[in-house]
Amino acid sequence: MKKVAIIVMMLAVVCSSVFAKPKKAKKAKKAAKGAATYQDYVAEIDPSTGKVWDFGGMEVTIYDYWSNPNAPANSKTEEDQRAFRAWLEQTYNYKCVQRDLAGWADHPKEITNFIMAGDTSKKVAYLVDGRSAISGVKNNFWYDVSKIKSVDFKSSKWNQAVGARLTIGKSQYGFRDIPSEPREGIYFNKRILEENGYDPDYIYDLQKKGKWTWDAFEKMCEKITKDTDNDGVIDQYAMSSFYTSFGVAAIVSNGDAPVVVENGKYVEHFGTDKSMEALNWAYNVYSKYQLPQGDGQWDYWLTAFMNGETAFMCHQEYAAQPNGTLSSMKDDWGWACFPLGPKSNGKNFGIGDTQMMVIPSIYDDATAEKIAKIIDLYTTPVPGYDGPDAWKQMSYYQGFRDERALEETSYYMLQNTTERIDTLIPDWSGDWMYNSIFHSWGKTPAETYEAEKGQIQACLDNVNK
Repeated sequence: MKKVAIIVMMLAVVCSSVFAKPKKAKKAKKAAKGAATYQDYVAEIDPSTGKVWDFGGMEVTIYDYWSNPNAPANSKTEEDQRAFRAWLEQTYNYKCVQRDLAGWADHPKEITNFIMAGDTSKKVAYLVDGRSAISGVKNNFWYDVSKIKSVDFKSSKWNQAVGARLTIGKSQYGFRDIPSEPREGIYFNKRILEENGYDPDYIYDLQKKGKWTWDAFEKMCEKITKDTDNDGVIDQYAMSSFYTSFGVAAIVSNGDAPVVVENGKYVEHFGTDKSMEALNWAYNVYSKYQLPQGDGQWDYWLTAFMNGETAFMCHQEYAAQPNGTLSSMKDDWGWACFPLGPKSNGKNFGIGDTQMMVIPSIYDDATAEKIAKIIDLYTTPVPGYDGPDAWKQMSYYQGFRDERALEETSYYMLQNTTERIDTLIPDWSGDWMYNSIFHSWGKTPAETYEAEKGQIQACLDNVNK
């Protein structure tokens, strides 16, 4: 959990700048003459008073399940962030801190306990994931931030894909200022590519030209998968991927998603033409080119790629983080987006599953307004970390082994992220689809869908009530 805390701290420092930059002094001074400044940042004016915002010492705590505000700063970046946030607190007369509530396991329970108790003397906000997000909406736990007047949650500062995850009709309950952390992509072994006649940068070159497609991927898999000793048994497989990651990425790569929001309702899309085309393609590729599990453990696919047995692995970005799983891999490797399907929009993409910030609904409008504005100020990008390349300083990008993984793949993912909706659905049974399809339980994707769609729809009906 310590590594998670470091990663998120870096996100808070540099990622807001992807969406918005601090007000520049020259422009702001016209509207805020005499206001305090911090480098080129000028203090904001409360339009109701014509003076710098003053929150009368209000204290707000943002609860997550990983942050330790008492830990020493681990970098110059974090030191600069802390100095700027101290200045913000003094300038606007508030206190704001982000800290662990009760660890990952008890986080949802403690949120529920606080809201049910209705103690408005403590001003809080929460970072929530799929375990709390929609159940909180159904139980009226979250404040509708579309009613907030002092913060425009539709502005470029805020991650609109994350906001859309908890937007029901005209009501928005979740928000986040950081960009989506990339998830599913394709890792590739450069040694195996070279041994099969490919330049190590071949995939990067295809990706840059918009030609990294299903067909290109499958042609490489076909060439790499072979019986090397002519004994009739395949002993070089092209791929070892986690089936859930492969299935989700295939659907998104063809211009769809397992679950979408339509007219304020959560709707499954497994059965659409785009999704079914993706699942059929993925089933075919997985059947031909995926290293069989045999007697291996559930994560045999990861071990195989680490050991240089396969050329490709569909997995999430976190495996590439400093000191992560792939940091000790002997063979050199690269990182690419998942290949594009025929129904895609032609843009390389990333997949997100980002936590959402919420404000409890126990507060009156005036108090919720102040909490939201304090969070808006607290998340102001640190001056000096607002350049166009600031995102490259995110700590989880520092584990890549070549520049193109950062400069190209990660950039594409950052610019075109699809946030998952299915991971928000309580008791979601959709992942069973991938399990059945890719483990060859005797049914085609269409047959699997017909068998599972009733249970999948029941999960969504429960949410949409």
